[in-house]
Amino acid sequence: MGTSRPKIGGALAEMFKNLFRRRTTEKYPFGPPSVTPRFRGELDIDPAKCTGCSICAIVCPASVVSMVTIGTRTIGERRVEVQRPVFDLLGCISCGQCVDDCKFGALSLTHAFELATPDKNSLMMRKAIPNAG
Repeated sequence: MGTSRPKIGGALAEMFKNLFRRRTTEKYPFGPPSVTPRFRGELDIDPAKCTGCSICAIVCPASVVSMVTIGTRTIGERRVEVQRPVFDLLGCISCGQCVDDCKFGALSLTHAFELATPDKNSLMMRKAIPNAG
């Protein structure tokens, strides 16, 4: 009627054209994965650089950053709460907004992408909290 059927010859021509090309699929997980230099994987923090400014919690579009009070300190005559971030990597979309806005260079996106785990609690990153791991 008006519908055209795909021709077998077109599929065969495409198959022969690609028969001797270099493969584009990878042998992962049986071989090492390759990621591009700009790949945005798992979030990481350098606790020594984190000041607890909470900018990461403010700018996170996925709202996966919560600030936890770890104590207080005295500045002049005032007592100020000392806070550090906790990241819920389960909901992290690896957008990099927190990394871009961290003025102290405490955050980075690694090339790690294998986050599958049977334990959801292992995806809570508490590295910035002393003695929390």
